[in-house]
Amino acid sequence: MELLELEDLTLKRPRLRRRWFQHGVENEILIEDLSLTLESGGSLGLVGGDRSGLLSLSLALVKLEAVASGRIVFGGIDLTALTDRSFRCVRRRLQAVFPDSFGQLTPSMTVAEAFREVLGIWHRRESREQWHHRIESVMIAVGLPEAVRDLYPVELDAVERQQVALARALLTEPELLICHGFTEGLDAVQRAELLLLLRRIREDFRFALFVTTDDLAVARHLSDDIGVLHQGRLLESGRAEEVLHRPEHDYTRRLVSCSL
Repeated sequence: MELLELEDLTLKRPRLRRRWFQHGVENEILIEDLSLTLESGGSLGLVGGDRSGLLSLSLALVKLEAVASGRIVFGGIDLTALTDRSFRCVRRRLQAVFPDSFGQLTPSMTVAEAFREVLGIWHRRESREQWHHRIESVMIAVGLPEAVRDLYPVELDAVERQQVALARALLTEPELLICHGFTEGLDAVQRAELLLLLRRIREDFRFALFVTTDDLAVARHLSDDIGVLHQGRLLESGRAEEVLHRPEHDYTRRLVSCSL
């Protein structure tokens, strides 16, 4: 069953135009006519370079960036047609995590406070005991020790902050987890640790995984299916092994050779 459908999706960004004869604002196309599907419980990796629009796509999936045209359909619901207020009813079902450099954790909140903030929004009718059980469960799932509960983000290392971000996302019991550049800025050992963790968590919690990355090795490790974007357009997509071993485009072949 299809959980996520991208139908002829186009994303644009205003850009200041400064030519000697012409000034003003023009729209730069980030993603153009992108169509993809992701099955419930499946995993899809989109790979592209710096100008591929992957960040904008990840933000658009959680309605943090506008869609120029096309549709994002999640669980049969056209997200692009929803108001922000209506989208709130869907929001708990899809969560997103970003690179550590994005500062996705609130600096003034301890780990426990960040977790309680989420529970106060989505599980406010539950008892404190139920909250404690939920927090304990996700911390165990991502491998966080009890001692980090009272620490602030600045007191954690980069891997621990990503573990906290994952645990916080899991508190809503999402059907879809969006991971954008989740291992950016980390060394090889740290990347391997987080990739293994993501694979295990996906198996345990049975959510669908949508990975956007500039690293083909990351997509290869996490995804059943892979799509390759270049300058905002989808060059090819298919089963991971098919794309990796029989790439159709020169750009994909270069990505594969660089990831070996």
